[in-house]
Amino acid sequence: MANSAWWASALSEAVNNEKPLAVVCNGEELVLFRDRQGQAFALEDRCPHRRVPLSLGCVVESGIQCGYHGWTFDGASGACTAIPNLHVDERVPARYAARAYPVAERNGFVHVWLGEGEPNESVPAATYQPEGREYTGAATVSILHEEYLAAMLDGPHCLISFDAVKMTDFFLGDPCLKDNHLVLDRGAVWSTRVLPPQFVVDYPLIVRTSVPVCGGDIRVDLLTEEETPLCTVFIASGANRRGTTSLCWRGFLHRSEGGVAPLRWRAARRAQRPPFRVNSHVDGEALAALLVAPSRDLDRLRDQSLIPVRAAV
Repeated sequence: MANSAWWASALSEAVNNEKPLAVVCNGEELVLFRDRQGQAFALEDRCPHRRVPLSLGCVVESGIQCGYHGWTFDGASGACTAIPNLHVDERVPARYAARAYPVAERNGFVHVWLGEGEPNESVPAATYQPEGREYTGAATVSILHEEYLAAMLDGPHCLISFDAVKMTDFFLGDPCLKDNHLVLDRGAVWSTRVLPPQFVVDYPLIVRTSVPVCGGDIRVDLLTEEETPLCTVFIASGANRRGTTSLCWRGFLHRSEGGVAPLRWRAARRAQRPPFRVNSHVDGEALAALLVAPSRDLDRLRDQSLIPVRAAV
């Protein structure tokens, strides 16, 4: 996948001006922090002096200070602004700078521009427009990032669940490409229904998964059969170390009550209990049992030469 893009790397509330936050986003080890005015910054999580993680240091008035020898770095430029054992009239060489990354904050996510070139204005979380109370979380799961994206198409029930809802294996049409995301609808039922899902002809619910061809922004929507939205979850994912995947997410309930939603769903809504759960632990046996189906289209689309210029619906 291409690196030159915005990646949602952390929840906004997880980044503060008191303690640096270490994240791994698409394989890049970063440290995130804020200044006293609340501006977010991202640097490579490695001091150029002795390669110690800057995230082990502390946030100071002028930036971030390495915890090993006290070197201080500016958040915006990455320039080293102070070395404790330098004389007052000595200048810090420019080569001692840490790599700085452009940062953009939108809709509760801190985005970092990875790769070369000038950042564009299209950040992944721009399409996430919450209504009312949100439910958030973060985790690192033991699965390759590419496999996580594939499973979100082949079997999202292994990765996410909605309260009182059972997802099925029935696809409501073929996957389609929209805005560089592969979008797939599958039928779902209220788990309180008497008939098992395999005997249902008209599915009362739709689970729509939108998985990026390049990037890590995943969107999962629960809708009624009339496509009235009930719940939306935005998951920011990226490759972490040692074959794992970093996740952070935000989700919310829409204003619609869900028509004939069961009492359990309505009671949870009124009690403001989380309407969904993003799994922090992935069942390897369940993943291995998934049939490889729509994710084949994702693999083909990753070959950029196969993506039509006007491939959008």
